[in-house]
Amino acid sequence: MELIDTPNPNAKKVTIKHDYEIAINIKKGKSDTKGVAKDLIEVDGVVSIFTGPNFLTVTKEENADWGIINKDILNKFDTI
Repeated sequence: MELIDTPNPNAKKVTIKHDYEIAINIKKGKSDTKGVAKDLIEVDGVVSIFTGPNFLTVTKEENADWGIINKDILNKFDTI
């Protein structure tokens, strides 16, 4: 997995294989979310996940800190 900056300062591309339909926007609080998107959306500061081919785009709250979010994501995936 790799976290890549995007032109949007509130979004990062996460290169990861997944089985989600492409072009789905997953919002925090959606109870039927499963798999890697569920793990990502549960990270504090993350508000949505957009699915693309072999990547997910993570969008954070405006005032959230990428340093903390990146660390939390990497720690979460080290334990999965």
